[in-house]
Amino acid sequence: MFCSARIVKAILGDVSLHHEQFPIQKREDSYFPLETEERENETMKWIKYELYTTTNACDAIGELLSEFGVFSYEVQDNVPLTPAEEKKMYTDIPAELPPDNGEATIIFYSDVIDGDSDAFYSTGSSLRDASLAEENASLSLLATPKAFQAQLESRIQEMQKYIPMEMPVLKHQVEDDSEWKDKWKENFKPFRIADDILIKPTWEDVPEECSPDDIVLSIDPGSAFGTGTHETTKLCLLSLRKYITPETRIMDAGCGSGILAIAALLCGAHSAYCLDIDPSAVTGTQENAVINQIEPERITAVHGNILEDSDQILQESGGSFDVVVANILADVIIPLADHIKKFLKPDGIFISSGILAEKADAVEEALQKNNFTIIEKNTMGDWVSFVAH
Repeated sequence: MFCSARIVKAILGDVSLHHEQFPIQKREDSYFPLETEERENETMKWIKYELYTTTNACDAIGELLSEFGVFSYEVQDNVPLTPAEEKKMYTDIPAELPPDNGEATIIFYSDVIDGDSDAFYSTGSSLRDASLAEENASLSLLATPKAFQAQLESRIQEMQKYIPMEMPVLKHQVEDDSEWKDKWKENFKPFRIADDILIKPTWEDVPEECSPDDIVLSIDPGSAFGTGTHETTKLCLLSLRKYITPETRIMDAGCGSGILAIAALLCGAHSAYCLDIDPSAVTGTQENAVINQIEPERITAVHGNILEDSDQILQESGGSFDVVVANILADVIIPLADHIKKFLKPDGIFISSGILAEKADAVEEALQKNNFTIIEKNTMGDWVSFVAH
């Protein structure tokens, strides 16, 4: 199995950031952090390994790495994705790769280097602690690059008797989270989405030039998407505002950080029902609502999949929304068009965005097939949004 190295780094980096927000309860059959208060502000370090090999040898080396406790890694190569693989990625932007040269790089990381990992985790079970000790032996080996490289090369030499492969080149470097964990915040500054609507991150002060009449939305995207800077979010916000009255009930399908729903409420909408398949998005929406002093009775955020459980969600939400907004992807909006009309009042508005221009025709066709009348088609850069009823 492999996963993005960015995901691995995010997991390592989030231990000190979020354990208070989402405390892990002590249970007999689960891991729970110990001594977290002492470690909260420590800089965490780990070793990044880069193993240069060939695409043909990747699977065999991946299996071999599992013997050393490496179960997640990233493969960088120029092998094109199949259409089925690209569809699974839920991306509208196809990968553009140079010609495949047969070379590949496997990237993986050691565990956090703290010199005391055995004391940091306990399972609450002596049998499982014994098993954990064996795992820690492998992780400790990863923390000593020379010894790890020697054992890895020895195992590869054994494999070369049966599998034709060249000896890969292994490089490593020590990394920590001090430089990158908050680096992205430097580029997230207060900005205006409209003449009287300003969006700012929670760690920035309200700019002095703000007027008392300005609507200021404070947002902390956390692990969920949605800061308002992307063209698709701007398209939704600008369209959404036109249809808001004090009686407006809005549904945000795929709410992310909750920015669209919260903005609608700050602009005077009556209430918002937010839905996302990612539990962290639901938590982020709830937290951002509190930050913006939204009354709890005005906003609901739930975890659910509207494509798979539309009837159940319709029953729980009550339906009859004045506006439904979906800033997702064209490949999700197209099947969503089959379900969304039953959530709307007879004169309700459906705003969809997250659509690349090259897929706009397919979305328009899906809307019309479901008896929607398109009243606006807006573009910004390479992106398109539709307003339909």
